[in-house]
Amino acid sequence: MKRILIFSFSFIGDAVLSTAVIQPLRAHFPDSHITFLVGPHAFDLFATAPNIDATLVYDNRGEHAGWKGRLCLIKTLRLKKFDLVVNLRDSLAARCIGVEHWGMLRGDSDRHAVTRYLEVLQRHDVDTTDAHPHLQLTELEWTTAHQFLVETGRTSERLIIGIHPGGNWEYKLWDAKNYAQVADALAEKLNAAILLFAGPNERKLQAQVAEMMEVSPILVKTDDLRQLAALISMCDVYIGNDTGPMHIAAAVSTPVVALFGSTNHHRSGPYGDKHSVVQSGINLGCNPCHPGRHPGGCGAGSCEVIAGIKVEQVLAAVEHHSQ
Repeated sequence: MKRILIFSFSFIGDAVLSTAVIQPLRAHFPDSHITFLVGPHAFDLFATAPNIDATLVYDNRGEHAGWKGRLCLIKTLRLKKFDLVVNLRDSLAARCIGVEHWGMLRGDSDRHAVTRYLEVLQRHDVDTTDAHPHLQLTELEWTTAHQFLVETGRTSERLIIGIHPGGNWEYKLWDAKNYAQVADALAEKLNAAILLFAGPNERKLQAQVAEMMEVSPILVKTDDLRQLAALISMCDVYIGNDTGPMHIAAAVSTPVVALFGSTNHHRSGPYGDKHSVVQSGINLGCNPCHPGRHPGGCGAGSCEVIAGIKVEQVLAAVEHHSQ
């Protein structure tokens, strides 16, 4: 058995993207034991994932902060007696565990994160054909999500559209009233049931969008990331900003319509050709500003580039995926 540690990420979306390396590693090392190292916010999403053998927390703002915290992490990981570390976050700590180390190459970072992660494996002759981010759900999680929809009155013949209007950075957000208009139009034109998602700190925004809608959406208020993933997997199309749930949607094979303006879709858009990225076409000369040295440096509090996306653009993308 080869004991493999995947040094993943703190943010949910980044951690989801890094799951692309799991299947190729499994195929290359059939008897491997794979441990996923992630930040505390992402831990619950992977702790019970069937295709991961163990999950550990790397809390670089808590117990692993500073040089003492890093030394504690290195000591803990050395005790696990790994044979191989796949270092996707280019962490110095990962290089100090004292085992075989596969790391990232510096350089051209204006490519999709998944492409760069898979190149780590390719340099060691691991076949990455058809590899992509994947969240494996359990039968119980599927059943629970289905039961939720039944209890809310969703019938099997209706299209289900998932909408998440939130995000962890104000410059990523499309206006709430636009999401309400998209939801109403899809409910009218396609007889769609609308699942309105929100994170733990987005309940107010969720309520605002629901109040602006003429139809009544199904409000999803769970803080359980596995339940969230299962419910997103039930959607025929998912619509949202550049967020962790957007990557969760792609990883459970739900077609995604993603809205981008201030962030770089070439690096962090939904991975795969079954998804759509919608942009306004406006170029201020500063976009995308993230990643970059001064994200949100304009101080405007919102981004004109994403604000310029038209409701009709989003509807067209959704209708393309729902045909």
